[in-house]
Amino acid sequence: MYLNAATRLALVGVFLSSLAYAADAEKDVAGQADWPNWRGPSHNGVSLEKGWRTDWSANPPKQLWTAKLGYGFSSVAVSGGKVYTMGNNGKQDTVFCLEADTGKEVWKQSRQCTTKENYPGSRSTPTVDGKMLYTLGMDGQAFCFEAATSKVVWNKDYYTDLKPVVPLHKFACSPIVDGELILLNMGSEGLAVEKKTGNVVWKSVGEGSYTSVVPFTQGGKHYAALFAGTQLIVLDPATGNKIASAAWKTKNNESAPDPVIYGGKIFITSGPEGSCGLFELAGDKLNKVWENKNLSSYFASPVIVGDYVWGFNKNKNWEGWKSDLVCLSLKDGSLQWTQKDVQSGGIMVADGKLLILTYNGDLILAEASSAAYKEIGRTKALPDKPKETFTAGPVLCDGRIYVRSDNGTLICLDVKAN
Repeated sequence: MYLNAATRLALVGVFLSSLAYAADAEKDVAGQADWPNWRGPSHNGVSLEKGWRTDWSANPPKQLWTAKLGYGFSSVAVSGGKVYTMGNNGKQDTVFCLEADTGKEVWKQSRQCTTKENYPGSRSTPTVDGKMLYTLGMDGQAFCFEAATSKVVWNKDYYTDLKPVVPLHKFACSPIVDGELILLNMGSEGLAVEKKTGNVVWKSVGEGSYTSVVPFTQGGKHYAALFAGTQLIVLDPATGNKIASAAWKTKNNESAPDPVIYGGKIFITSGPEGSCGLFELAGDKLNKVWENKNLSSYFASPVIVGDYVWGFNKNKNWEGWKSDLVCLSLKDGSLQWTQKDVQSGGIMVADGKLLILTYNGDLILAEASSAAYKEIGRTKALPDKPKETFTAGPVLCDGRIYVRSDNGTLICLDVKAN
């Protein structure tokens, strides 16, 4: 791990501000409706929103507006009545700021970013932090914008400057703000930069994976969990020092679902030939609690409520994104139930309800029940375009559900209580 000497004297301040950030984040989650970054303010796909409409059989979600973004898998960040996301038209990456009420474009910023991949388009989700917006392109270019105006505060080309190994499907992590730092899954053990300048604080060499870094606090100490291509790592985010690690082999370093924090433990899964496991952080060790193949998710990050986890598992007839929705006990990894052929897309949870977006565009509302699969309602995200596919997970924020197709249609659905 390489530490920038110019930032050594600031490390104590960074660490203390990270602790303060963690405490403030808990207050923000309880007191605001914003969804400012990938997987939400708690980095786990769980929303504290209540009072939204769940009587879908009698009163289904209504489309408020749509917007054209370009190809990609970028989800949305929602803050201060604005929606931020990204898209690519094959030659340019574009960052969008839209009005949450109407979908009207407030501003957009485009730059050259050619994609010739079998999975064309944007990968990561923007992050809002205060007055700033942070983005990362599949080519390793990072930007800091003034969120209100689109003014570029700084721009860094981390691929050119740092020469990390490019993953098979390019850079896909979302920038995660942690105190005064931005944490990125670049290099084999991550990268941290100053959020005010983009300057490198610490870096690693080698190849990263597609997950985003997950900050967490345990026993009064601040950490970051990184699911790398060959291992699960717990880091000191201020210095990049590795606290603990556990080996985890994936095909082509294709770790895509984020790690999920569960008390003093960390849950991970990979696929399609993978498995899942629970690890406990004990000092400088990550001890395996259990591992099995009951949940093997290719790209969709799972969600945890109480002592149970819900996610997608490859089924026996794995073709494309076909998969089963499963519920596991986190105590021992035992399978609670399986709902066949749901199709892997994305999943989040709010107020005891699962919001599931399938690959073929079904938006499903179900109980977050460990006893059985209990579907409440179902609707089509784009009923007039049955061949559209969906990979980015749904987002519920301020009584609206946002879903985005791979071809670049962003749909806003109204579920506000009457």
